[in-house]
Amino acid sequence: MGKYLDDARTLYKQALVELERWKQTQDTVLLRDAVEKAWGAVTQAANEVIDHHGRKVPSGTGVRRGELHTLERQDRRLRSLRLEDRFTSAEHVLHTECFYDGTCPVPLVTDMVVESVKEYLDDVEQVTSGRPG
Repeated sequence: MGKYLDDARTLYKQALVELERWKQTQDTVLLRDAVEKAWGAVTQAANEVIDHHGRKVPSGTGVRRGELHTLERQDRRLRSLRLEDRFTSAEHVLHTECFYDGTCPVPLVTDMVVESVKEYLDDVEQVTSGRPG
């Protein structure tokens, strides 16, 4: 794995730990911390895709989204994975609604942290390791 994907996996694992702690305590700060780490994992995975394609990794979310959009227009395989759409969805639900606004629809947020983020990381690993999808 590349350095960004390694960071993404580390953040994802920490998100799962905090999610489990939240389940035991129902402390909303833990839930918000878990979703923010999950969002960070998605961001680092997006960085991995951008870096893998020889592009400069941006520091801002909007520019990162734009890079994913450009790459998807150039690469049918990336487009079929809908990485940009999934990135935007994670940003909206995890980062904006839950972390910043404190509105965390539990089934949606927990499913996204546990399943959707893992699938995103796995898909990024496939397209950046040269393995068939």
